[in-house]
Amino acid sequence: MEERLTDQQCWELFQQLFPGGLEDPTLVEELAPKGWDESPLVRAFHPTVEQAYDETIRIQENINRLRTHVGRSQNANDDSKGDSPSFNEFKNAFHPQPIEPSEECIDLLGKCLWDIFSDNHEVWTADDNLVDLGSFRGSARFIADFRDRNESWKDQDIRGGSYMDFYMGTALISHRTDLSPIYRLIFRRLHRLGIDWRYKHPRLSLVDLSGLTGQLEEQEGTPEVYQYDPTESYWRDKEHAKRKKEIAEMQEELDDAYRESVEQARTSPPPRTVRAYQQIYGHWPVGWPPHADQED
Repeated sequence: MEERLTDQQCWELFQQLFPGGLEDPTLVEELAPKGWDESPLVRAFHPTVEQAYDETIRIQENINRLRTHVGRSQNANDDSKGDSPSFNEFKNAFHPQPIEPSEECIDLLGKCLWDIFSDNHEVWTADDNLVDLGSFRGSARFIADFRDRNESWKDQDIRGGSYMDFYMGTALISHRTDLSPIYRLIFRRLHRLGIDWRYKHPRLSLVDLSGLTGQLEEQEGTPEVYQYDPTESYWRDKEHAKRKKEIAEMQEELDDAYRESVEQARTSPPPRTVRAYQQIYGHWPVGWPPHADQED
């Protein structure tokens, strides 16, 4: 059975990785020796007008597709349907935000830490202990707590940290610039501590909580001896079977998408996290390239 670091040990590990915290000013200097304003990393939070326009168009197209899917676009009198602005219209209304080097560096570090310590991947100590920060949301909260030097995780009833700052890592901004320098910085520090990283291809699974919901309803309602109704039971079982079938079909679709994603990954350039790992450790991480039949 695998051993996992405790929350306290994970916290101590992060303190070893970043003795001065994520707000350490030397991190900005290490990542952007010519100044944050001159670094390509600044694009993560300050896209060019062309990048911002492309993102706006994609969002609008997705919204329009969603409206078409639900049938709203068929209503010619629907004033809520949005039209995309022209590039010149967008450019005239575009106002770049002021650059904040320290805050942006901290935010990028936290998001990139999530990409490495979460997102299905695994981090292992030299003693073969798993560094488990929790679920996607739990990992984001842990990183937020570390950023704020908030040890509220010690109290299971009180959780601090703005986890949404780091939830899903760099998913929304990674296309804007190359974040490899940050991944290399993190892997460099992990390597010095004898810590390894294992790649796991992203995969989604469904969890059926209908049984738990039924149990809760029974516990809160009429005693079991008075609950049974043959007609109601028949329709409940029929609805349950239908839900089971729908979930199985949805999971099959997710599994097919996973296999397609794996095949695409095997014929595409490695992700930047994987390339950064190879540059620091001198070899590819365990789990790369991915295989559709590899264990979760």
